[in-house]
Amino acid sequence: MKHDALATAVVTAIVVAIGAVPIYAGGSLIYERIAYGRSGLPANADVVSADRLWLRELISPFRRREIWEVAYEFKTAQGAVVRATGIYTQSTAISAPEPGRKLRVLYLPDDPTSSYLEDQHKLFDAVWYVGLGLFIWFVAGAFVWWEIRQARKKAKA
Repeated sequence: MKHDALATAVVTAIVVAIGAVPIYAGGSLIYERIAYGRSGLPANADVVSADRLWLRELISPFRRREIWEVAYEFKTAQGAVVRATGIYTQSTAISAPEPGRKLRVLYLPDDPTSSYLEDQHKLFDAVWYVGLGLFIWFVAGAFVWWEIRQARKKAKA
């Protein structure tokens, strides 16, 4: 009986930890958007180079999108040129982020090297990841509830 309870606790801890990963990833994307949305200044950036992240696409649940690591340059309100990198996701129906393409960024006025590449897919991805983590936690909770119920039935019998 103690062995069953220990096994249930270990499996539950593992599942809770697994569920925490997508929740953390989604929460980070949401936090980043809120932080830059509040205090960031907008700028138009020129793509300098782009490398497609094939491995990241393979593990992504969204098959109709390409994921790129983009190096870009933009000018601050003071006229300083800043070069940065960021992740850019796009639908396969849109052309690749080739050098010279314009993208929108938000940068912090106090630290222009800290910038956020705006991407219409990031918020959707964030919600999806948080939802996936919560679903995993729901399944873990249902499993624990079922195990407790089975243990109580055995104890009564």
